[in-house]
Amino acid sequence: MNKLREKKEETTEKPSKASAAPRAKLPVSFINVLNGSFLTREHVLGNMPFILFCAFMMIVYIAYGYHTERIVRSLDRTGSDVKELRSEYITVRAQLEKLEQQSQVAAGIGALGLRESRVPPVKVEVKERELKNTRTR
Repeated sequence: MNKLREKKEETTEKPSKASAAPRAKLPVSFINVLNGSFLTREHVLGNMPFILFCAFMMIVYIAYGYHTERIVRSLDRTGSDVKELRSEYITVRAQLEKLEQQSQVAAGIGALGLRESRVPPVKVEVKERELKNTRTR
């Protein structure tokens, strides 16, 4: 079949056992897998649906790995966003609490020409019957 290979085999001489370094022999089945000749055998052709199923499952497994990586990156990104927003919330809340202090409010309304009342509020009490007389219908 392969004339070039046959010619090379004829021209190469086998070295003597004493001069040749011991080589690790590969099992025949491993060599058949590497060169693809195992695919032509009858039992492999009979199991072709299973082989194709295994190949499909490998592709699905690889795709699932990529999908999982994408989800993990998204979770990391979302986690860092949450941390950033939480720190921003704490900062804004602290500023708001400072602005709501009575001294800050008094200083703010002073610029508008208003002044803070120093007289405490008084509770106005009205009796029930006087309340009925003051109502308009």
